Amino acid sequence: MQINQSELKDLTAVITLTLEPADYQEEVAKQLKEVRHKAQMPGFRPGMVPLGLVKKMYGKGILADVLNKLVGENLQKHIEENKLQILGEPLPSEDSPKIDLDHEETFTFMFDIAVAPEFDAKLNGKNKLPEYTIEPTEEMVNKQIEAYTNRFGEYIPEDKEKGTKAEVKPCAVDAELFAKVYGPDAPKDEAGFREKVKEDIVRSLAEETKYRFGIDAKAAILKKMEKVAFPEAFLKRWVLATNEKMTAEELEKDFPKMLEELKWHLAKDQLMKEYNINVEKEEVEAFAKRIAKMQFMQYGLMNVEDAMLANYAQEMLKNEDQLRNIVERVIEDKLYEALKGIAKIEPKTVSQEDFDKLFK
Repeated sequence: MQINQSELKDLTAVITLTLEPADYQEEVAKQLKEVRHKAQMPGFRPGMVPLGLVKKMYGKGILADVLNKLVGENLQKHIEENKLQILGEPLPSEDSPKIDLDHEETFTFMFDIAVAPEFDAKLNGKNKLPEYTIEPTEEMVNKQIEAYTNRFGEYIPEDKEKGTKAEVKPCAVDAELFAKVYGPDAPKDEAGFREKVKEDIVRSLAEETKYRFGIDAKAAILKKMEKVAFPEAFLKRWVLATNEKMTAEELEKDFPKMLEELKWHLAKDQLMKEYNINVEKEEVEAFAKRIAKMQFMQYGLMNVEDAMLANYAQEMLKNEDQLRNIVERVIEDKLYEALKGIAKIEPKTVSQEDFDKLFK
């Protein structure tokens, strides 16, 4: 087998594979014999169908399968041995000669490939990243407590005779409410309860500011890749080839976002290697438990047992899409944390209102 690769031009190249009879005949003959042993045809005993008849009936299909397997394996081997960081997948070249299985013995296959450009996504001390802190107000604490009193209040059904509608009567701010919100370790008085509520708000706000830091860090990294050229024509062709339902019009509309996602994927790969970032199973499970806890908190359940959180997290991780998403979020969390020791961090204390304006 001969494999040749053209010189890279605009990050694209052509890989040509030529297969001679010696490359495939032995495997084709082996598979024909296997089919013959299993074949059952009227007039012939099992396993005694003439080889010529088997070849006539199954030979072309077997040859096609053997050729496809050899091409795929050797194409991948070439990519790995030459350490090519290809984008998408190899596509059959428009210049490929037609394959004639009936009259030819030497077959040539040509594939177009595109490789990732060279770039440097690393930040340094000259890159400024804001890190926000939101100080919870008494009003925020009051609103959260009001939400608890309504959630654990008394349900009063509708009374048609009296002409009253169904409503919820807020419960008292007392030890009973403290226990419902925080369980056995609940604060003993209102002052302690308010402090506990404030701590929860601080944790919740920390998640929001952490999310914002990630947005700003990602933007800074992608800004470094603004002028990096990509083989866009190849990428568009690949997207259309692998998404049969997508139209050219839809591709043109969605392509800028696709390209940004590709840049981010490549940047993360580079930075993970640069900062030696790895993801352990325990970290993924811990993140899933964190998500589970936040979801329970949305329903006012602040004191969920660890065993229940663990079970909920395991169920979450059984879903491949959720698992993939959580792994990506763990990677990004570790990446953003690493950047705090590299970029110039600018602490900023803002109100909730001003912080919310950042997303508009």
